[in-house]
Amino acid sequence: MGYVKLVFLMLFSLLCQLAFCSSLPHLCPKDQALALLQFKQMFPKYAYSKLLSWNKSIDCCSWDGVHCNEATGQVIELNLASYGLQGKFHSNSSLFKLSNLKRLDLSENNFSGSYISPKFGELSSLTHLDLSYSNFTGLIPVEISRLSKLHVLRIGSDLRFKPQNFELLLKNLTQLRELHLDHVNISSTIPLNFSSHLTTLHLDDTQLYGILPERIFHLSNLQFLYLSFNPQLNVKFPTTKWNSSASLQMLHLYGVNATGRIPESFGHLTSLGGLTIVSCNLSGSIPKPLWNLTNIGILYLGDSHLEGPIPSNVSGMQYLHTLYLSSNHLNGTIPSWIFSLPSLWNLDLSDNHFSGNIQEFKYKTLVRVSLKQNQLQGPIPKSLLNHHPLWFLLLSHNNLSGEIASTICNLKTLRVLDLGSNNLEGTIPLCLGEMSGLVILDLSNNSLSGTINTTFNIGNVLEVITFNGNKLEGKVP
Repeated sequence: MGYVKLVFLMLFSLLCQLAFCSSLPHLCPKDQALALLQFKQMFPKYAYSKLLSWNKSIDCCSWDGVHCNEATGQVIELNLASYGLQGKFHSNSSLFKLSNLKRLDLSENNFSGSYISPKFGELSSLTHLDLSYSNFTGLIPVEISRLSKLHVLRIGSDLRFKPQNFELLLKNLTQLRELHLDHVNISSTIPLNFSSHLTTLHLDDTQLYGILPERIFHLSNLQFLYLSFNPQLNVKFPTTKWNSSASLQMLHLYGVNATGRIPESFGHLTSLGGLTIVSCNLSGSIPKPLWNLTNIGILYLGDSHLEGPIPSNVSGMQYLHTLYLSSNHLNGTIPSWIFSLPSLWNLDLSDNHFSGNIQEFKYKTLVRVSLKQNQLQGPIPKSLLNHHPLWFLLLSHNNLSGEIASTICNLKTLRVLDLGSNNLEGTIPLCLGEMSGLVILDLSNNSLSGTINTTFNIGNVLEVITFNGNKLEGKVP
């Protein structure tokens, strides 16, 4: 019994020592602390004094933005995003002595047009590298493609690849999950060989050309795909179910060549929260399965050649907050379900061929309404005239009739009111000149009568007032 007790006491003592030792901070190696202090000296004008904690009297593992391995004390993460660093980032920076770095974030600083050093390629343990929005310039060194453990790579604008280097990057970084190269001059096709682990691909405005490999749409983990502003990129959507259909959350294609119809296969994208296909030369009708995406919050399908009506019976879409179908050839009446969307704050159906009345909106969530350049009829809905969050109300170039009710002045947040080129009659509400936030007011080309009240003279921030083409009389205040 005494032996068991003795063993227990020894084990208890050992466990207490281990617990005590593990609670002690492991000192940062002197050479790594020195490397960080040398880096600090290169940027004496750091804006927010976040580097003030970097001094010899404190263990470097306690410095702002520095994270160490708990067991060894080695610096493994350096997060200097938005630290206000200004000046040249030297190609032989002391940061490259931190060979155990796994995460390095230098984003949103100002390195004054510095080149990206090839020495970044020597940080072979990196899994995360973020150099975006820090005013680097010139070529992206081929040595970046040696970072075979990278999961996340973000490199900002005003940079470019040498021919073939983009393809080499995708070929070598087989563990890549996120790739952000927006506004980088790639000037290449998208190769067939790239990481099957990709969840995020940001390649907006990168001078891509050729045909987008259909394999991208079949990446089983893909969640976010941004390929906008690549006019020479040809995109053909899968006509059958996508392998990424269960994971894809955002698809943004603005200004690419996606000529043709939207296939019904979009209906399989059950996780889709945002869809932008704008200025892509699309034609045909919007397929019914697209309207059954219950998780979608943003639907941008503007500036194309889409035609036909919007389905009258749609269920779900309770998360839809932005519906943008402007500049197409859509027709028919605006279905009642649109006026009953509980989350809608941005509605733009302008420059189409919609007819019929504008129905009453059920919820007061709207911030922007643009229904201009259609063939809509009837009065302005009363629900819009008492819609407190509204900033923009654009209903011009329709066939709206009736008077402008004075309740429109309940729109205390209104900045732009465009009711021009309709059949509105009656007088101009006196209170319109007293709306403190209104900047643009267009009531031109209607049948309004009476005088212009002196309230338009003082106490407002109006910059544009357009009343021409009416039946007004008297003097201009």
